[in-house]
Amino acid sequence: MKTNFKTKCNSNNFISLSKILFLTIIMIVSFTFFLFFKFSNQIGKNIIQISEVEINKITFGFITNKLNHDLFNKETLKDILIITKNKNDEILYVDFNFDVAYQVLDNISNTLTSSFKELENGSIDIAYYDKNGSHKTNGLILNIPIGTILKNNYFYNLGPKVPVKVNFVGSVLTNLETKITNYGLNNALVEVFVFIEFHNQIMAPFATKDMTFKYDAVIASMMIEGKVPSFYNGTISKTSEIHSENLEN
Repeated sequence: MKTNFKTKCNSNNFISLSKILFLTIIMIVSFTFFLFFKFSNQIGKNIIQISEVEINKITFGFITNKLNHDLFNKETLKDILIITKNKNDEILYVDFNFDVAYQVLDNISNTLTSSFKELENGSIDIAYYDKNGSHKTNGLILNIPIGTILKNNYFYNLGPKVPVKVNFVGSVLTNLETKITNYGLNNALVEVFVFIEFHNQIMAPFATKDMTFKYDAVIASMMIEGKVPSFYNGTISKTSEIHSENLEN
């Protein structure tokens, strides 16, 4: 009876130890997966944040380079505006010649749309705008050093590089705005701005994000005779209709 009792106790102890070992392994595996996903998620967020900065820098330089003076004809820009004055030579109203404005916006949108496609397919060298950029089929690749996730300048270029794919999606939206302000005794300064908006999709190994890029710049300025009446507070502005060109066509 004593032997049987000892055997039974040893058997119970073995089962208890097996259960404890099994539960311990489960907890270790679960905790490991938890840390892995948490770490991966944090890496993904950091890479996306860094990629946003990089793609904004690339896009700003790219658009600034493309919006050169060859895109705009001074005579055409003069014809964009229709300015109405009263008998005292005060500027009462400013409007767009929408046919001319549409031609200008269509020219800008077509130029940017075709240029973005060339940038994606490798016809334009991305290295000119970013030394870590490269190309693959149907996409622009940013090669982000893994050391950047530490957010420390000393480690920025350390470690392997993580490929982050960037696609230009949706449409290029453009519109014009004019601003007329008093300038001197009996003169007004006329400025023509272009506003550009489009979307990027960033795809990192552990995260994906859609982002919107907005850009504005003065494309023309000129002096005209006349002044803005005081009831306009010294400024008259006018915004054109939005022009859209699909990036995915």
